[in-house]
Amino acid sequence: MAAPSVPPGLSKRRVPLRKPMTPEDLADARVRDALGETGRCEWAQRHDGLRQYHDDVWGERPANDAEFFERMLLEIFHAGLSWTLIWNKHQGIRNAYHGFNVNAVATYGSADIARLLDDPNVIRSERKIAAAIENARTVQEIQDSHGSFRDFLLDLPTSTNGKINALRKSFKFMGPGTSRAFLESAGLVAPPHHDYCFKARRVVWSAD
Repeated sequence: MAAPSVPPGLSKRRVPLRKPMTPEDLADARVRDALGETGRCEWAQRHDGLRQYHDDVWGERPANDAEFFERMLLEIFHAGLSWTLIWNKHQGIRNAYHGFNVNAVATYGSADIARLLDDPNVIRSERKIAAAIENARTVQEIQDSHGSFRDFLLDLPTSTNGKINALRKSFKFMGPGTSRAFLESAGLVAPPHHDYCFKARRVVWSAD
């Protein structure tokens, strides 16, 4: 999906995705405010697909374990790559991974790995594919012991570092950056919305 044209008065710089606010972001936000636009993180203003992700997905509470699993896998696939690339491919990834059905992905074997490595609509990294399958099996174990993946996530330590450490110990390919991105995406810690963003002061998702 093509990025929208930049209105007059805005910088034409490359805006870092999902990053804390910079002085340049604030300057552009003031121009947008003068134009009567909704205030949202500047990175989300530069691409229609990212605007939809920002408004409807990032930091919003997943509805079920499959959606939590989807957020985790997308962050694993994102490691070392552009988030725009991942979001542009997310529907193809969803289709290829059976709608992120945990039980389906947990059964994947060599034929499925070969299928995914040959699919241009997904991230064709054998290590990331293997991590997705192993993590699906871990989620199954968590569902057996905690009742649901959601309940496990709600029981993570209170501190962000504690949550990150628990994820790193439990799952494959979940380093500090990937774990934090997953927590932010799933609303388990506050995403770094820019101060002027309409979502900036929302209450962080809690067990309530």
